[in-house]
Amino acid sequence: MTRTGFPTTQTRWPALVLGMMMPGLGQAYNGELLKGLCFFAIYQMIALIGLRFAILIPDDLLIVGTGLVLVFVIAFYLWTIAEAGRKKVSGTEPKKYNRWYFYLAVWLVCMAGINGVTIRYIRTSTIEAFKIAGSSMQPAVLRGDFVLVDKTAYQRHPPRVNDVVVLINPDNRSVVLLRKIAALPGQLAPEKTDGAETVPHGMAYVTGENPEASGSSNFGFIPLRDLLGKARQIYWSSGPDGVRWNRIGMKVSPAVK
Repeated sequence: MTRTGFPTTQTRWPALVLGMMMPGLGQAYNGELLKGLCFFAIYQMIALIGLRFAILIPDDLLIVGTGLVLVFVIAFYLWTIAEAGRKKVSGTEPKKYNRWYFYLAVWLVCMAGINGVTIRYIRTSTIEAFKIAGSSMQPAVLRGDFVLVDKTAYQRHPPRVNDVVVLINPDNRSVVLLRKIAALPGQLAPEKTDGAETVPHGMAYVTGENPEASGSSNFGFIPLRDLLGKARQIYWSSGPDGVRWNRIGMKVSPAVK
């Protein structure tokens, strides 16, 4: 035994357990703190950079791209666990930081802090998954569809008529809605009962697909800045009769009238 109270030969199982808690934490237990921190950074970068590339592929392959990124993230996570567990450190005194409170602090900073910020950044700035709870966009999008929304779409190109978008509810800005762009600045707004009206600068005219649905009120003109992203593909769908397999992989587009 050393003066620190640790045996000079460290067993593998703590490295495996710590590695399961966070990529790189098992390496830190093995005395490779810098290596462990690098592994954690790589884990974050795979998700951030991978999804940035995934959203550039065509709509009908978006779930394939995002799925592959998820597979790579999980595979790298599992590899870091295996890499930490295969190494047996012997003949040297454990590092001075080898204390439970050090690992707890690292986990809180990295997984609860940095990883939480990364996930929030991805959801707000890159891509986000939404479950459709209403029927205002039927038959284009059904209640029970799960859609992938590209938050970068309008950074790469301007909004287009017939885009299905996620937008901020003008009556309650804590709520988001799914609607279709029916007209853009300079175009005539459809469905106006008081005669023809041109969409003003900086605005869009949005509608639902199902005017009979509860809560499908047409908000008409909304600021373009309130468009949060473009709905691109359905990655899962289920209803009262079970999984709707025929809808999985469908591009999100308004019904042809």
